[in-house]
Amino acid sequence: MRVTTSSVSSRGIVGKLLFSAFGLFFAVIGSQVVKKEWKGLQEVKAMQQWAQTSCSIVSSETKDDGEDFRLEVSYRYEVDGKIFTSTRYGKRPHYTAETIGEIDQARKRLQPGKTFDCYYNPSNPAEAVLDLPSVKGAYRSIGFTLFFPGFGLLFATLPWLRGRKKKKGESDETQAKASVRSGKRFLILFGAVFALVGLLVLKPIFITPLQKTNAAKTWNSVSATVVSSKVKSHTSDDSTTYSPYIAYRYEVGGEEYLGDQYTFMGGSSSGRGGKEEIVRQYPKGHTFNVYVNPDDPSESVINREASKNLLFGLIPLVFVFVGIAIIIGGFRAKKAKLDAAQSHEQIVRLKGKSPLGKAVFITLFAIIWSGVTFFLFKSPSLILPIIFGIFDLIIIGAAIHSILAIFNPRPTVEITPGAIRPGTSVALRWRINGRTDRIGKLTLSLQCLRITTESSGSGKNRSTRIIKTPIFEDELLSTARQNEIAQGTLQFRIPEEKPFSLPGNDSGIQWQLVFHGDIPRWPDLKQELPFTVYPEKM
Repeated sequence: MRVTTSSVSSRGIVGKLLFSAFGLFFAVIGSQVVKKEWKGLQEVKAMQQWAQTSCSIVSSETKDDGEDFRLEVSYRYEVDGKIFTSTRYGKRPHYTAETIGEIDQARKRLQPGKTFDCYYNPSNPAEAVLDLPSVKGAYRSIGFTLFFPGFGLLFATLPWLRGRKKKKGESDETQAKASVRSGKRFLILFGAVFALVGLLVLKPIFITPLQKTNAAKTWNSVSATVVSSKVKSHTSDDSTTYSPYIAYRYEVGGEEYLGDQYTFMGGSSSGRGGKEEIVRQYPKGHTFNVYVNPDDPSESVINREASKNLLFGLIPLVFVFVGIAIIIGGFRAKKAKLDAAQSHEQIVRLKGKSPLGKAVFITLFAIIWSGVTFFLFKSPSLILPIIFGIFDLIIIGAAIHSILAIFNPRPTVEITPGAIRPGTSVALRWRINGRTDRIGKLTLSLQCLRITTESSGSGKNRSTRIIKTPIFEDELLSTARQNEIAQGTLQFRIPEEKPFSLPGNDSGIQWQLVFHGDIPRWPDLKQELPFTVYPEKM
């Protein structure tokens, strides 16, 4: 039976739209951050023209910002006989830090009465800063933020731009090979970026706390007194988390220091009760021992032991492993060769593939997409949440479908002989493992497919797709009998006039056995089992 219709196997319009929508989300969010940093860069560049003068510190006071601390500084300076007072520290209005110890060191340096150089705007002398921001720092900051919209745009446009214009006199096979090389480079680059992001996040939330935990084993034990203790609340749009806060005073070498680091693993979590229990152990005025870094006495910690919360810092390893897997997949994405081993076997065994890998990938993608969609629903705009919500439902449905398919029966096939050539008569034995009683009807077909690469469009709208065209198809079996579905034997013949196998990822000839089982109210059994048909002479 000859079949002349063709079927497109990958990179359909839905997949392209999904990838593009995901990339555009990163691009839009990233562009807002870049816009803010760009505005800050222009401001910093303008500050480089400000005039320098001497100023005197009037006051410096520590304030608790909730998540961070800030030092509010007031200073006085003179321009053209006029006295001005400013409170702006630098690029930001105030000096901020995560620990009270850093703020305390800055407060000691900026004590009232001390004199420093400050910088004022010649066109508006009332505008001044105590610390002139660095242009290099501003450029580094904007360079880092450019990564996010750049990565988003790459992710959004690549599915539509992977095609390459066919050169004059170039064969389809040569173009296909070039397409494979392009795909390999993209996979390797994408995997490297994915792994790099995971490593960058892993360092501050796992590697650095672990290094400090090990280093603190040799730190000195010093007596300290609690000056403040409370449970801090960190409220977001949908939840509230808590963390213990204990500020203490200690002395090293005759100099007084302030600290508030409970453990090296920062952050907050749900559950207020456990944090209240910790705070009750450190009431105001309570004396206890802290561990102080002998090389930097301003750094200290109450609990230097590694806690189980440190394990949460390993979550970015998921991104690292996925990135490495993508890189490995890129290196392995090479043009296939004839399976020479099959020709030396009298009996060749073919086994249906498990859909587990596909299910895991789709499920992880669905989880990430759902997180993005949940975030967007907090936006005042309705367009993006609705679009992402529709795609989210589609992806969740695909994930559920792929998970259910894991439990489908899978066929195991034996073919004789292994050296199959055009005109060879082949003996086939199959056995389907699993709940075959759920299969209402089983169809077994023999197919020969011609795989070609087709390009369309031009310029930025150019795209490439892989087309599988059946040049031969024969239905070997169609049955609803349970004993024939579970196992059976038959014979078929490879037509002499048909081509032999020419393996390739996006060009060539592929022979395969196709099992299709109808399962009511469940994903159908669909398995393609490729095998090799050799030329007359090898």
